[in-house]
Amino acid sequence: MKTITLEQLIEEGSEIKKQISYINVPAGVIRTYRAYQLSDNQKYETWKNMTIRFLSVNFPGDRCINDFEKTSEEFSKSYKSPIVFDKMLGILNSCLIIPQVPIASKEASMIDKSIHVNVNQNQSQQQTIAFEIFVEAIKDELTGKQQKEIKEIITNEPNPIQVKTKLIDKIKSFGSDVTSNIIANIITNPAIWGNF
Repeated sequence: MKTITLEQLIEEGSEIKKQISYINVPAGVIRTYRAYQLSDNQKYETWKNMTIRFLSVNFPGDRCINDFEKTSEEFSKSYKSPIVFDKMLGILNSCLIIPQVPIASKEASMIDKSIHVNVNQNQSQQQTIAFEIFVEAIKDELTGKQQKEIKEIITNEPNPIQVKTKLIDKIKSFGSDVTSNIIANIITNPAIWGNF
């Protein structure tokens, strides 16, 4: 089994292009397009498929594979136009001139971004759980009237520093038992206790 090179495929493609000939229009026929023929269609098909396999093996994931396949389809649809065949040879020449496209760096940056997103989601979930535990502990120990008084302080006071001072004073006015019970409920929650 012989080794095939890109240079050989380009050279063979150039030879096939030389064998493309114009199909003359018969007398009395009007044709609105130019049509061409290959002297050896099997040779072309073999070359085309060998080229696609070569590109797939030597340039995996590169756009040149898809570009070559699309252009070979266009060649058939354009009545085997030598201009379209030049596009096929141009794709092969570009692979010869620039043989490697840096794909690995793009994949590495994608991995980094996905890990970053997962970390943020995890932190957000933990914060939500901690907040829910805190709110539940407060609701368990305060009466409806006491909850309303706290909500009024939060909604009516625009200054965050004043809100904190007023909340501390209000919770102290409920008694030391209420404050200690809220703290005890938070600490003894299994989600908190495991990290304590």
